[in-house]
Amino acid sequence: MSSLFKKMPGFHRLESLWKLSYRAIAIEPVLTRSADEETKYRIDEIIGRKTEKTTPDMVPLVFGDRVVFTGNAVKGLFRHVISSQLTSAGHTVCVQDVKAPKKGPPEGRQQQCKPENPCFICTWFGTGSRQGALHFSFLESVKNIGDVVARDPIPMIAMMDEFMATSVEKRAFVIVVPVKEGTEFTGWIKGVNLSGEIIGAVKEVVDMSEKGFIQFGGLKTRGYGSMRLEITSIEKYSTTPFKLEKEYKGEELRKFLESCQAEYHNLLTKTSSKTS
Repeated sequence: MSSLFKKMPGFHRLESLWKLSYRAIAIEPVLTRSADEETKYRIDEIIGRKTEKTTPDMVPLVFGDRVVFTGNAVKGLFRHVISSQLTSAGHTVCVQDVKAPKKGPPEGRQQQCKPENPCFICTWFGTGSRQGALHFSFLESVKNIGDVVARDPIPMIAMMDEFMATSVEKRAFVIVVPVKEGTEFTGWIKGVNLSGEIIGAVKEVVDMSEKGFIQFGGLKTRGYGSMRLEITSIEKYSTTPFKLEKEYKGEELRKFLESCQAEYHNLLTKTSSKTS
């Protein structure tokens, strides 16, 4: 089963450049999972609370004075959701070699695409050896770290796999300092020669987020990470010469996103046994 989607012109032809600006609001506590010990001490000073441990175990990832998600983390979430939706619709989607199980691709997926014949997902998100047409910025908190981290650390019992969680003594007691509910983040997605279908796919993820189905960061199974996304503007640039061709905001943005989403919905229902 092959997917019928609009092929991009190719990177050798720069026809249009796009910038989708968006914001994300935490509707549950969020943890971006820093591995930096220095950040733990810094956040411990901010919360100013005595706990059972010298410093908290899990704290947000911080860059400068802002809590952040890396562009790669955001990209991975969008890629996963869109890939899974296309697979359920019966479209051909590959699995990157670095993530493919030893026994082969899971049901409904194929092996990693050849560079000369990418599937919809590889076209826009790329592979380990091929650049995609989408680039994701850091998703950065609007306010500084002192204003967004939770002042009340959350104690948790973490099951230890190596002990099979057979007794209380063999479980880990951890202190978590997440980002507060209501925290706002901003970021952007840049794209080359984008089609209405991929912009519509991004809008689809945004719609899912409004109902709480899109989660970022760590401890998702413990009730963390739901974020509500909103596309705030879209800029389209022509390239011969380079100039701003169109900026979508407000009602015009809403109508444009709806038209792009209709193209994506059409793709979801369109399959063929042969490549067009």
